[in-house]
Amino acid sequence: MRIKLGYPMTLKEIADCVKGTLSNKTNPLIEYICTDSREARPKDLFIPIKGEKYDGENFIDEVLQIGCYTISSKNENAHIKVKTTKELLLNIAAYYNKNLPYIIYRIGITGSVGKTTTKEFLKVLLSDEYTVHASEGNLNNEIGLPLSILSAPRNTKILIMEMGMNHPGEISRLSKCLCPNLAVITNIGSSHIGNFGSRENIAKAKLEILDGMNGGMVYIPKEEPLLSDIINKTTVSINDQVADYFLHSEGNCVSVINRGASCVESIFAFTEEHLKKCLLFACAIAIDIGVSEPSLKRGISNISIYNTRQKVIYRGNYCFFDDSYNASLESISACFESTKNFPAIGKKSLILGDVHELGDLSERIHYQIGRTIPPA
Repeated sequence: MRIKLGYPMTLKEIADCVKGTLSNKTNPLIEYICTDSREARPKDLFIPIKGEKYDGENFIDEVLQIGCYTISSKNENAHIKVKTTKELLLNIAAYYNKNLPYIIYRIGITGSVGKTTTKEFLKVLLSDEYTVHASEGNLNNEIGLPLSILSAPRNTKILIMEMGMNHPGEISRLSKCLCPNLAVITNIGSSHIGNFGSRENIAKAKLEILDGMNGGMVYIPKEEPLLSDIINKTTVSINDQVADYFLHSEGNCVSVINRGASCVESIFAFTEEHLKKCLLFACAIAIDIGVSEPSLKRGISNISIYNTRQKVIYRGNYCFFDDSYNASLESISACFESTKNFPAIGKKSLILGDVHELGDLSERIHYQIGRTIPPA
């Protein structure tokens, strides 16, 4: 990836925040950061990333030839020398994040499903009254999140970052980079359960979002007992009226109720339960940080299919509903619900692939998916 920094940083600033040393006295302003040598341009700062198949350190000489600035733990010609390239992006982004001058709220969103949609709904609800910067698409890992932070404009007041994981410890590192003062755990599902062994272990990993918080509120589903021990929590539900925030709906008319008091009524484009849950999380935060009722009502009514993680593609007489990213039992079940309500003339077809990282539960979960497929 190649991103433009929201505001430029000097090479020395970057060297300091990664505990590196400059190889010479040059101290240019860096405007672009690149992690892929194929996208590198002159005067970019190339950050070497070590992946499963490639090590960015092996491309240092290549990007030097086109005029890039570089960081390396191995190459003597690099502009910044470091002991290790591990967590380079996270360290740079953490420094950048702390120096955003107008920031009010840093919001982290995690969960097995619903992260992207909750983030997009929240962005719509807040953008009328605040300068909001949110991670694009599904950029929610140890590369995507820091790059998203580094692209935040200087005048950002609210930063919304999505946090994903495949293994323990990942969300902890993301949280320590973002330092959220508001957080959302949308649910505890079965995504990547093969890497964790149980929902209880998935819950422990999701709770790592607290590691970078110094106080602040965490928004959780009322129905999830695995999250009940959180101290500073606000509960939401579309079924349990005892929750701190409850969503009452009749068709497309929704009403958000906070501890028995109605906060806002509006028209919502969707009737699917999983999308109403995402909306309620977004509304709860928007209300708590003071978004006005007219803005909130307008924002809810402005939410459309283009603010969900699904893509709708029209080709001739055909309509493709694409929900193929990082599937799980929960996301596929939600997709079934959406396709039932999706208008179509003629036949509807579903193309499904395997769900990975399920371990010993793979057969059982794929069986459950088969049982969930709606009848023709």
